Amino acid sequence: MVEEGPSEARPLKTSAILMQLMEDVRALNSAISLLSQKMRNLARNEKILGRNLIVLNKKVRELSEMGSAQALPASFAEKISALEKRLDDTNKKLEELNIIVSHLRKEFVTYDDFKELKQIVDAINPLELATIDQVKELIGRSHKKDEEL
Repeated sequence: MVEEGPSEARPLKTSAILMQLMEDVRALNSAISLLSQKMRNLARNEKILGRNLIVLNKKVRELSEMGSAQALPASFAEKISALEKRLDDTNKKLEELNIIVSHLRKEFVTYDDFKELKQIVDAINPLELATIDQVKELIGRSHKKDEEL
């Protein structure tokens, strides 16, 4: 009967750490993909809202010009003022969306940047650069964290 020594168990632990690292990278990749998709949707919705605002502004301007030329009924004037208020509110929301989108673009890495970083990490393979003592230390830290949990 052959007993497994501690040196044979170490590669399994190291591969488990690598597998966990790969899972973490995949999870980050998925999260970044979702954020990227949401940012594209926000930008598209922003463009649509902008076009709608332009059309509504033109209509309100035309109605205002018509109203100054002709006497409008009071209910129609109230509707126009309500539309102008809604238009102002929509403009404010659009400005807030612009701020949020610009903040997201500054804070988060794009999908292409993340993909490039992942390829670099995959190409380098950090375990080839680590010494056995460094790997042992990392495994020891991992065990301590697991025991604490």
